[in-house]
Amino acid sequence: MLLLGMPATCGFARNEPDRALYADRLRVARVAYFKVITSNDQGADKAAHEALAALEQAYPGDPVAKAYHGSLELLDAAHNWAIWNLHKQSAEGLSLMDEAVTQAPNEPEARFIRAATSWHLPGFYRRRAQCEADFELLAGRAEQDAREGRLPPELAAAAFNYWGQILVGREDRAGARGAFSAAVRVAAGSPGGVDAAKRLKALG
Repeated sequence: MLLLGMPATCGFARNEPDRALYADRLRVARVAYFKVITSNDQGADKAAHEALAALEQAYPGDPVAKAYHGSLELLDAAHNWAIWNLHKQSAEGLSLMDEAVTQAPNEPEARFIRAATSWHLPGFYRRRAQCEADFELLAGRAEQDAREGRLPPELAAAAFNYWGQILVGREDRAGARGAFSAAVRVAAGSPGGVDAAKRLKALG
């Protein structure tokens, strides 16, 4: 996954001042969430939960916050040695992410979080087909969503990079080249863009 810093729009924040406040709170929650993934800071998990709780309290029912919350539950479950709690947390996390996407199927950030989280799950969760379908949908609109401010460019590049990897697995080299090229075009310096450039070079 990758660290994001751009605001995304949300239908729950309707007036301009509220949209700006929502974007700022989402940015704080997003950065805290990705710090859990990218660092070994023991306080990162607590900070992420607090930031997401603040976002959800300010915007009850927000699908993006719900998707991040669900993903964080799965991250917590991965570090839980109690089997019962692991299964319980995993089920709750998956349910929250599915609920977020069902609630707002056109919200790209919520769908990306579900897809990217599912990408890293073991096969016995049986989420691969859904994950690939999510990335296919995202790739079909990610560049426009990024251009129009509905999706952070870094996230759009990551979506193209994941989709390119899926197409490589399907032996669709031409499609994969297109996806990797789109990732570089959208956000060349982002983690997804940098990785896509390497994969594009490897394809020849």
